[in-house]
Amino acid sequence: MAQWGKVDRKEDSPIWAPAQVGKTQDRLQANALFNNTTSDAYITSMTVGTYAVGVDEMSDSAVGQVASVSVTAAGTGYTERPTVSFSGGGIGASGATAQATAKIVTGSTIHAGGSGYAPGDVVTINTSGAAGATTSAKFNIATVNASASNTALTLTINTAGAFTTLPTRVANNDVTATTGSGTGLRINLAFGVLAVTMTANGTGFTSAPSVSFGGAGGSGSTATAALASEQSKVTHAGWVLRKQTIPTVGIMPSRTQYETLVAMKSISGSDTDDSLLPE
Repeated sequence: MAQWGKVDRKEDSPIWAPAQVGKTQDRLQANALFNNTTSDAYITSMTVGTYAVGVDEMSDSAVGQVASVSVTAAGTGYTERPTVSFSGGGIGASGATAQATAKIVTGSTIHAGGSGYAPGDVVTINTSGAAGATTSAKFNIATVNASASNTALTLTINTAGAFTTLPTRVANNDVTATTGSGTGLRINLAFGVLAVTMTANGTGFTSAPSVSFGGAGGSGSTATAALASEQSKVTHAGWVLRKQTIPTVGIMPSRTQYETLVAMKSISGSDTDDSLLPE
């Protein structure tokens, strides 16, 4: 049986790696240790895992850059595409820019209920003016008023969509029936932040900057930034054991150590650990 492989996947991680953290040397334990991000799982006050490092993950070029942004709350109320800005990150940190993609969120309301709808019907919003609608947004008709021409009363989101430009009419937006035969429904759309894409990673960041959102009418959106600051610490392609201490606020910062387990010329498929070791 091979002791390790050349592909970035748990089945190829070194079978003896668990012995480095006091665990049984077998495939089950090796798979669990692969890309582990759970703190205290092996060593108290540490996060420990095995990682595959490709040649492109050893470059110093990304040190001090913002690697990614994760949306933690979508917010609501945007009538134009949300904007993204960064602040902080250390003296000399600069140049990071990003763009947001919007989506439909809870809070959309019926402007006019139309007629002829039935519970379970699906309608697609009119994306006139939204050239950047990469995914259409749809609603389910939840309830209707049977005594008033089956006008729509309540909605649920079927597909939140993805928008880099918002429809011309965010309020009083008309729809097309995807299923059913209802007509005349108009919706006041509520937009929040779906995702953030980096357009420039910046330089000189020694800590993750704060992320804030702008855009007409919008509020309540939050996100966290992650730095690509660990690449210069990886000195060989191959398999490494990564140990990161859990920081103590105001006392001790987080520290990361890499121990080379298997040095190799190259390793393929280096895409499962991009949040920690981006290319």
